[in-house]
Amino acid sequence: MTDIKALPVADTGHQVWVIDDFIPGPHQLIDYACTRQHPPRLSPVYPGLRMAVPPGYLKYSLTAITSALHRSGVATTLTAGEAYFAMVTRTAEQLTPEQCIPHFDRPLLNEYAMVHYLCPPSYGGTSFYRYKPTDQVAVTRSSLAGYQQSLSEQLPQQPPSQGFVNGDTPLFERVLQVPCQFNRAVVYPCALLHSGDIAANFTPDLNPYTARFTVTAFLR
Repeated sequence: MTDIKALPVADTGHQVWVIDDFIPGPHQLIDYACTRQHPPRLSPVYPGLRMAVPPGYLKYSLTAITSALHRSGVATTLTAGEAYFAMVTRTAEQLTPEQCIPHFDRPLLNEYAMVHYLCPPSYGGTSFYRYKPTDQVAVTRSSLAGYQQSLSEQLPQQPPSQGFVNGDTPLFERVLQVPCQFNRAVVYPCALLHSGDIAANFTPDLNPYTARFTVTAFLR
């Protein structure tokens, strides 16, 4: 890890951490994915394929991200989680309505999600959003019911465009954008509303060496 930045999210107390040169030998991760005997699986939520990462990857990530959090004044120690290779394989036309708006991973601010980019910058990074009707950037247990109720009322009146969200919409405002960079990890509380910055003309590529290939992880 050569560079760690803590970025504020709008006018909130939340932060997003950007860690460059996250892991030594990142190309070996892609080699590993390409030589595994077990095929990837379609995800019911993620718009593409997922597959298990090497056994040591999660342990490394827990240690590295705990260190990064401590260096920025967050006294959390991460000890468990899940991590997967992930590859976007759906076109804009194949997305479900839920995949056409920003989402949160879990309604928890004390658990963290990570996207580790193993692809070139042209595939787009990650953006974080504010839900305008309730003025929130995070969905926690206490705000979950209100958020879902508001969304159920607003979406029929202002349905999202069919495709990947990549910028402001009638219901969501982009408040932070983190560009993609090979071997960059982006870490954020699971409750933050976010989405990948995927272009409207995105064409799926099934070759991990040239695709929008990442690792996604959920850490606690």
